Amino acid sequence: MRIALHSLELHFRRSVETLKFGHINFFWGKIGAGKTSIAKLIDYCLGADIQLTPALQLEFNSATLRLSIEGRPIAIYRERESSNVVATWRELGSESEMLEVLLPARKAAGVVVPDTGIQVLSDLVFHLAGLPAPRVRKGRGTSEERLERLSLRDLFRYCYVDQDDIDSDFFRLDSEGDYARRAKSIDAMRFVLGYHQDVVAQMEAELQELHEQKLAAKVAAETLTKALEESGFSNPAEIDAQIEAKRAAAEKVRDAASEARQRRGTGGHAVELLRTRARSLASEAGRLEEMSSEVQRSAENSERHLNELKMLSVRFSRTSSARARLAAVDFTECPRCTQVLPHREESLCPVCGQPELDSPHEHLSNDVVAADLKSRQGELQETLQGLKRQERAIQRQLEQVLSAKASVDQALDQRMRDYDSAFLSQALQYEREATGLEQQVSSLFAYRKLPERLEDLLSKADGLQGQETELRAKLARARERAFQDRQNLTDLEEFFRDCLVRSRFPGVGQSDKVVISPRSFVPEVMPTEAEDFAVTSFANMSSGGMKTIFKACYAIALHRLAAKTGAALPSLLILDSAMKNVSERENRELFHAFYGMVYELASTELRETQFVLIDKEFFPAPPALKLDVRSRHMAPGSPVDLPLIPYYKVPPTSET
Repeated sequence: MRIALHSLELHFRRSVETLKFGHINFFWGKIGAGKTSIAKLIDYCLGADIQLTPALQLEFNSATLRLSIEGRPIAIYRERESSNVVATWRELGSESEMLEVLLPARKAAGVVVPDTGIQVLSDLVFHLAGLPAPRVRKGRGTSEERLERLSLRDLFRYCYVDQDDIDSDFFRLDSEGDYARRAKSIDAMRFVLGYHQDVVAQMEAELQELHEQKLAAKVAAETLTKALEESGFSNPAEIDAQIEAKRAAAEKVRDAASEARQRRGTGGHAVELLRTRARSLASEAGRLEEMSSEVQRSAENSERHLNELKMLSVRFSRTSSARARLAAVDFTECPRCTQVLPHREESLCPVCGQPELDSPHEHLSNDVVAADLKSRQGELQETLQGLKRQERAIQRQLEQVLSAKASVDQALDQRMRDYDSAFLSQALQYEREATGLEQQVSSLFAYRKLPERLEDLLSKADGLQGQETELRAKLARARERAFQDRQNLTDLEEFFRDCLVRSRFPGVGQSDKVVISPRSFVPEVMPTEAEDFAVTSFANMSSGGMKTIFKACYAIALHRLAAKTGAALPSLLILDSAMKNVSERENRELFHAFYGMVYELASTELRETQFVLIDKEFFPAPPALKLDVRSRHMAPGSPVDLPLIPYYKVPPTSET
C-alpha cells in the first residue's frame, strides 16, 4: 500500500508550523526539542491516541496531515483530544467535487459515507488504496469462529517503531500481559506474509455466513419449541384431536340452532342455557383450582420430604464419621460426668458395660444407606418434576375455562339486556357458539402448521451443520497448504539476517542463520553448523542498545518483504531513536553501519518506502546514492536550530 506523507501542519497557541516531507526525513538534535512529538502527531492524525508532553499540553490545538494513498491526495485534520477526524479527498471519477467527512478515528459508529462501507478512518485508507478491508479469523477451532476486520492500526505497528517501546517489547509478539495486542500482531504478520490468501478468505466468509444461518435456524427452532410447549401444542396429534373435537362440537351446536328455529318458541330462553353453561364452567373452574391446590400441596410435601432426606443423609454421614472416630478412643473417664470408669472385661464396652459387637450396625452400612438415599432422592425428584408438569397443565386448562366463562358471562349480560323471543335467542346463541368453535378450528389449523415449520427449521439446521462441517474441513486443508507454503517466511528470515549482518549487529556473522517460528513469528539467531551453540533472541538480550537495533532491523526486513511481494503494508517506516542506547562515539562503527544500511536499501529495494528517522545524531547519506534526505537539527530554545514550537521556552532547572 503506497502511502506518502507530504506535510504536517501544526496549529499551536501562538503559531502555525508546517513540516514538509521527502523520501528520507531525518530529525535529530537535543532532547526536549520535540523530535519524538513529530512522529507521535503523525500517528495521532492516522488514528492513534496520544499522551501530550508538557509543551503540547500548553500549546497544541490541532494538526493537519496531508498525504497521498496510491497517488490519491487526502488531508486529515484532527483537533486536540478529539476522537474524530475530518478527512478531505476527491473520489475517482469526480475531478471537481471534494468530499469532506467527519468520521471516527478508531471506534466505528455506523457507515458515514453512503454506498462505501466506510465507518472509521482505517476503512477510508483501504478504500482510497482500492483494497478491501482485510479480515482475520478469531476464535480459531471453536464453534464461535468468526471473521473480524484487521485495521490500519494493526498494520501500522510495523510502520512506526516508537521510542517508548523500541527496547521494551517486540512488536507485541511475545507480550504475555497483553494477549489481545499479541493476537492482533500475529494476525497482522499472517496477513503481510500472505497466509490469508484470497481462496482462504473467501472460504472463511462463506463459513461465517453458513454458521450465522445455522445459529439463526437453531434459535428460531428453540423459540418456537418453547412457545408450542407453553401453549400445549407441541404434539401435532394433540392438535388434530382438538380440531376434530371442535368440529364435532360446532356441528352439534349448528344442529341445535336449527332445531331451535324449527321449534319456534317451544323451548326455553337462551338466557337459561347461558346460565347453565356459566354454572358448569364455574364448577369446572373450581374443580381445577382444587386440583391445582392439591397438586401444589403434593409437590410441596415431596420437596419437603426430599430436603429431609438430604438432611438425613448429612446427619447419617456425620454420625458414621463420629462413630468411626470414637471407636478408636480409649475411654478412662465417663464422657458425660467425667468420673473414672470401673474396670471391665475386654469383651465389654468400657463406657456402657455391654458386650461389644464385632460388626456393629452391619445392616446400616454407609454404602447401603447412601445407595438407598440416592435412589429415594431420585424417585422424589422424578415425582416432583411430574407434579410440576401436571400443575402447569392444570393451570393452562384453568385459564381456558376462565376465559370461556368470561365470554359466557359477557354474553349472558348482553342477553339479559336484549331478552328477545325464546326461540330466536336460543338460535342466535347456538349460532354464536358455533361461530366461535369454527374460529377456534381455524386457529388450530394455523397452530397445526407450526410443528411442521419446526421440523423444517430443524432439518435446515441439520443441513447447514453438514455443509458447515464439510466447508470447515476444506478450509482446514486450505489453511494447512497456506501454512506449509513458507516461502515468504523464508525470505523474511533471510532479509532479517542480512539486515543484522549489514548493520554489524554484535555477535551475528555471515555464517549464522535466522529461524522465525511460523506460529509466534519471534525470530532467533543461531550458528549454521555447531555442536554447542547459544541462541540469540530479543528476550535474552541484556543490552538495551542491541534490542533497539534488533527491533529496527526486523521492521526493515518486513518492509523489504512487503516491497517484494506487494503486501498491503503501508510504505512508510518511522524509526524513533534506533540508536536510543547506543553511543555515537563509543559505537560509531555500529552507528554508521546501521544508517548506511538504511540509505542503501532506500536507494534500492525500499526506494518506494518513505522514511522518517529520529535520533540524537545525524549520519549523512553517501553522495553516490543520490538520495533526497531532508535533515533538520533541533534544539530547545535555539533561534537557529528551531525546536518544534519555536517560541516555547523550556522552564529552567532549579539550582541547589
